[in-house]
Amino acid sequence: MIPSGKVTFLFTDIEGSTKLAQKNNEAYISALDKHHEILYDVIDSNNGFVFKIVGDSFCCAFGNTEDAVRAAVNCQLKLNSTEWNDMTIKVRMGIHSGEAEFIDKDYSGYVTLSRSSRIMSIAHGGQILLTQEVYEIIKDNKDLKISFRDFGKRKLKDIILPEHVYQILSEDLPSEFPPLKSQDARQNNLPSSVSEF
Repeated sequence: MIPSGKVTFLFTDIEGSTKLAQKNNEAYISALDKHHEILYDVIDSNNGFVFKIVGDSFCCAFGNTEDAVRAAVNCQLKLNSTEWNDMTIKVRMGIHSGEAEFIDKDYSGYVTLSRSSRIMSIAHGGQILLTQEVYEIIKDNKDLKISFRDFGKRKLKDIILPEHVYQILSEDLPSEFPPLKSQDARQNNLPSSVSEF
């Protein structure tokens, strides 16, 4: 059944895919096939629905937030344990919950979809980020066996209000990454104070 109404979205993207393809296109195409197979398998086994693929980016919908989080963690575990031969495949992921309806083979709900895409875009390969909406739903779920890193409120491209961002921490997954590709919302554009002489 295709999720509709309150939907949890998992968006994924291979980090540096354009450079990887230019470096060794044949190896990249082979890796891409393997990547697709892993994501399809894990998302399907966690009750998810892949509604769009753009290049190497997957757009997935879940009726249950816990399923989306479990799928993201399991995807990263499988991707990390896969032998990629001549290249390293690292996938960034973002999870957000909001209102959306499935109409004419795609989702409508521009704000929800935009937030899902933006949260993924500030992550690094191997990192799973989520919004406050998702955090509130899963924060007390012990069955998921995860914890969180709180990044506070961040500015997302073209999104007016700042988004409170969390990183999923799970055993056997990398936990340390470079700074997020976004500004801390607490920063401001006020000029520095001028000393009086």
